[in-house]
Amino acid sequence: MQNNLFKKFLSFSYGSWVGLILGVLTTMITTRLLPPDAFGKASMFDLFLQVGLIFVIFGTDQSFTRFFYEEDKNKRGALLYNTLRLPFITLIIIIIIILLLYKPLTNFLFGTENMIFAILLAVGLAAQLIFRYGQLVIRMQQKGNLYSLIQVFNRVFNLSFILLLFYIIGDRFEVLIYSKVITLALLIIVVIIIGKDFWSFKNLKVTDTKHSQNEIIKFGLPFVLTLFITWLFESFDKIALRQWSDFDELGMYSAAMRLVALVIVLKDSFRTFWTPVSYEKFEENPEDKNFFRNITTIITFVMFLVAIISIMAKDLIVMLLGADYKEAALLMPFLVFIPLFYTISETTVIGINFMKKTKWHILIAVTACLVNIIGNWILVPEYGALGASISTAFAYTVFFTTRTVISQKYYQVRYPLFKIYIMTMIVSLYAFYSIINLNKLLNFAVGFIPIIFLCLIFYKNLINLISNRKQLIK
Repeated sequence: MQNNLFKKFLSFSYGSWVGLILGVLTTMITTRLLPPDAFGKASMFDLFLQVGLIFVIFGTDQSFTRFFYEEDKNKRGALLYNTLRLPFITLIIIIIIILLLYKPLTNFLFGTENMIFAILLAVGLAAQLIFRYGQLVIRMQQKGNLYSLIQVFNRVFNLSFILLLFYIIGDRFEVLIYSKVITLALLIIVVIIIGKDFWSFKNLKVTDTKHSQNEIIKFGLPFVLTLFITWLFESFDKIALRQWSDFDELGMYSAAMRLVALVIVLKDSFRTFWTPVSYEKFEENPEDKNFFRNITTIITFVMFLVAIISIMAKDLIVMLLGADYKEAALLMPFLVFIPLFYTISETTVIGINFMKKTKWHILIAVTACLVNIIGNWILVPEYGALGASISTAFAYTVFFTTRTVISQKYYQVRYPLFKIYIMTMIVSLYAFYSIINLNKLLNFAVGFIPIIFLCLIFYKNLINLISNRKQLIK
């Protein structure tokens, strides 16, 4: 079991690790080719696609992942098309709205009124929808190697088109937007070819699936409000910077997020691997709670270790961006908490998802969102991007806590919560110190203190991992 899980994780994650290398290379190149405000405007394009996709999909992607293993294997393609019917309708409605309101929309996002940008938003949204489901098809079949290959293609295509478009149109922010849209278009072709059995039109003729349209909508509907509030929670730092600061500060913040790439790669890799595995494990043996406790312990240790190392190396990593982005090093220490707490909470939120109590996600998202809005409202006008990073880090602590507490009501697991909060305090102190201290060598040396604490706190778990690795996640 352990070997199979480890192999699955590697198959899903190696593309992210290769993507990390390509992403670092892309960051090094683009930050030298493009000014900070270009990243700020491009981040607003990404932000719009994220929120647009929430309302287009209407929670049906959550229904697809939840019902996938309950559906007969030969009818899962029909399930795909059933979950896509509503998104295609909402997509058409939203595209019409984009085109009708293109002036105020493009002015807010990019600081200029332009119909071309509105068309790019519409095309990007449609491409993002199809690509999202194309990835889900591969992911839910647990075809990790193919999923990783898609990640590699994504990075290669994106970097290639950035270089090509920079040569054609120069150092304009449109380079990042055009490259993203073209890359998505090519990736759609790839994922449809890989999942051709699912995308075959013959699946449209299948009508006797286990889950009706009403069931799909009923399960996914609570996620619409939840995901929107979650998006607002996750994105309000950027919205606040756009409202109370400028594109340069926003671009600096976006660049700093790229410096936390190692922690984000771990988050994305684990989440991709974890969703199908956790559902499958629960369906097989819902009483095996040791499995979930051990996974949480392992991922907690790894995420804190990588977060600490990222803070230690922040001054070295920021050199990759170039002189214009040196202030990004000050933003890194608290940005690592975002992927850290999100990833750990993915292992502790399972009770809500397993028991289909999805309405609780609304309360969780609202609570964390309000904390983030208030924090950014207080800190961003005074401290800019640094204030946004501190506020968002604290909001993610609240997000993790509420997810865990509510999940425990329905599926109680003995998670190492005390150890998690102790490490949170220790790493927070180190993060504050690394911002105040300007001595790069001393900042690196002090980083070994939280690492020692981490090893001492998880000492027994590490011994258990080494001595009982075959039984650990049995």
